[in-house]
Amino acid sequence: MRRLCRAGTIRIGIGVLAWVTLLLAVDACTPRGEVPAQEKPITINLNVKSDHEIRLKLDKGLDQVLSSDNGRLDRAKAKGLIGEKTNGYLGAVNPSNAEVQALIKGANQKRRQAYEDIAKRNRISIQSVEQLAGEKAIQNAKPGNFIEGPGGWMKK
Repeated sequence: MRRLCRAGTIRIGIGVLAWVTLLLAVDACTPRGEVPAQEKPITINLNVKSDHEIRLKLDKGLDQVLSSDNGRLDRAKAKGLIGEKTNGYLGAVNPSNAEVQALIKGANQKRRQAYEDIAKRNRISIQSVEQLAGEKAIQNAKPGNFIEGPGGWMKK
């Protein structure tokens, strides 16, 4: 009977030892992911919605400013005397015409005042408003009108 107990104890001991060994082996093979610390902090831009809302407000305001040009300006644009510049203002395609220069000066003063108002209302720089106005004015220019390009005046 003693022999049976010892054999049973040994069997139980070997079984327990086998399970412990198996569990240790499985635990040792478990992948562990380690992420090294970043040298620079991670920044997340949460102003996307605000920027989008401001741009929409600016678009509406600029549409009103750019569409309020008078008939004389439209005729001068159609004749190729005046063109839209990338900075949101009008320019003379041929600067020697004094009447066209006066027309441009008056229109650009009105635009400047409107851009300042839009910039104040939206708490942004006037340069940002001018840049957006230039993009919109060139985008909205009629085919055949002059626009300012990288190399100077060109027809749209």
